[in-house]
Amino acid sequence: MPTWLSIIISTAALALAAPAHAQPPKPVSIDALANIVVSSNPERRFYVQQIGLAGVERDAANRLPDPEIAFELGQRRTSDVLTGMPTGDGPTYGVSLMQPLDFAGRGALRRAIAEHQVALARIGLAQFDATLVSRAHSLGYSLFAAEQKAIAARDVATRMRALAEVVAQREAAGPAPALDAAILEAGAITAERNAATAEAEAHASLYELNQLRGAPLGVSIRVARPDIRLVALPAVGRMTREVDANNFELQSLRTQTRQQGLRVDMAEKSRVPNVAVGPYYNHAKSDIRETNFGVRLTTSLPLWNSQAAGVAQEQSRQSEANVALLAAQRRIARQVYERAALYETKRRALANWPISSADKLAATAAAADNLFRQGAIPTATYAEMQRQYLDALSAVLDTRREALEASLQLRALNGGRRFGGMSQ
Repeated sequence: MPTWLSIIISTAALALAAPAHAQPPKPVSIDALANIVVSSNPERRFYVQQIGLAGVERDAANRLPDPEIAFELGQRRTSDVLTGMPTGDGPTYGVSLMQPLDFAGRGALRRAIAEHQVALARIGLAQFDATLVSRAHSLGYSLFAAEQKAIAARDVATRMRALAEVVAQREAAGPAPALDAAILEAGAITAERNAATAEAEAHASLYELNQLRGAPLGVSIRVARPDIRLVALPAVGRMTREVDANNFELQSLRTQTRQQGLRVDMAEKSRVPNVAVGPYYNHAKSDIRETNFGVRLTTSLPLWNSQAAGVAQEQSRQSEANVALLAAQRRIARQVYERAALYETKRRALANWPISSADKLAATAAAADNLFRQGAIPTATYAEMQRQYLDALSAVLDTRREALEASLQLRALNGGRRFGGMSQ
């Protein structure tokens, strides 16, 4: 084989093998991951665009309506008054330009309604950002916890399979070695199933995180060990008052209620007649030439009160908006109580468990391996130790995740803000 061909083949092989030896991703904190999600989310730009579009609507709200132009074309015939004989025949034409005017303050109302539309767009963006931050924190910790459970389960499965092979090779009378090996093999299978379940959970969290930050779904993320501090909450009544003032949904509903009130005023103003004014010019030619010009004023006559249906419809929508706001306040207040109770329950449970309990159980489970090899503990004790270690690790990680999610949900209800008096 020529030398140059060998070099090309070797280079191609190294290039293909490079991804397999790629450096693992650097660990990223959950807070940094949340910032990346907010800054890179592909859907966020649509909420930003809505603010710009609402601004255009606001700028155009106070402008006068477009003027109206009218053309008239016809034929003029004149005749003698006494004899009735035609005296002339010729074309006639006219043109007028009318500008509608607003003397009822409807322009100011339209601008106020548009201002509320801008406020709604900004509230929508802030709510979307707060939801992204909360979801990114929750997924980041779920990814970390699932990876920890998968690693622990794989370690347990590896140890139990290795010991099963050792036990099966022991030269002892009776069925005890075979039964012990079967117990260890069954424990390894269960641990491997737990590892597979945890890996599936990690993949689901990873895919959603990548989708939220606009990255390819298969890109790896390594979450650094989070420092989660679960502090005591303020009084629930105080939290409810803060949520009532800061919650994005309630802010949006209040803005919509005020906006609907302006629409009611707008409908009532529609009873005031519209006025249009502008110049006109007419020219006719028959037996004589005649030219007319001047100013024309037009208006409507509100004789039949046809606007009453529109006013009633807007008032009905106002009532619906008030009911929706009241229902949302009751529902969100209940959610505050529910999330606060869940958070405090999980926080008190974790407070009763030593911080290093999971690490101690991991060390004990690893030490049990040597004790079993030395014959100091029976197979049943060893298998139970490994199972209890995995269960306890899952309990700690899941309880901490549930407390974190309850805290994040409370913060999202409070408009993404920390509650007063909390140091978290």
